[in-house]
Amino acid sequence: MSFIQSIRALPLNRHGFIDVLVGINLIQAIHITLIALLSNLDAGPDDEETKSLMSIAVFMMLVAPLIENFIMIVAAAIHEKLFNRRLLFVVVPFIMVSLHFTTPQNLPFPIFIRVIALFFFFYIFLKQYDLHKLEMGKGKAYLLSCSLHFSVNATVILVLSVFDFLIAAETIFSAQPGE
Repeated sequence: MSFIQSIRALPLNRHGFIDVLVGINLIQAIHITLIALLSNLDAGPDDEETKSLMSIAVFMMLVAPLIENFIMIVAAAIHEKLFNRRLLFVVVPFIMVSLHFTTPQNLPFPIFIRVIALFFFFYIFLKQYDLHKLEMGKGKAYLLSCSLHFSVNATVILVLSVFDFLIAAETIFSAQPGE
């Protein structure tokens, strides 16, 4: 049995969890790489107060997955009680996408790209929760959904850190003598 087959045979790979984990991280890495390469990141929103990288990382890695997935699951439960799963996987991800646009900001890339990406990711988080909640229980399914969200956010930080490192290296090596 090859390495990939042995990973796919693990009990954790219920309903393709590991495949989804790898797939969404690859999609997010490509998505963020394309944004970094094709858009002017310097033209993004300017904050008067600069937030530390550590506070952004803590928020993206701990607070966002736990709170956003909790809100998503509560919204899904309310929607399911009111409308019986009808359009559940359309309405709830769009609710979560709309929560990300509370303050208008000039982003350095078209807004529809962000909407599509966010909808796709929240759809995956909700679908994985829904697939696992009966088999594993709601608590463990919630944690699996949060781990997907955590990994997507970690991919963003990793890709942007690589680009920041490359930009810093270009700046160092392109300096003129005497600077």
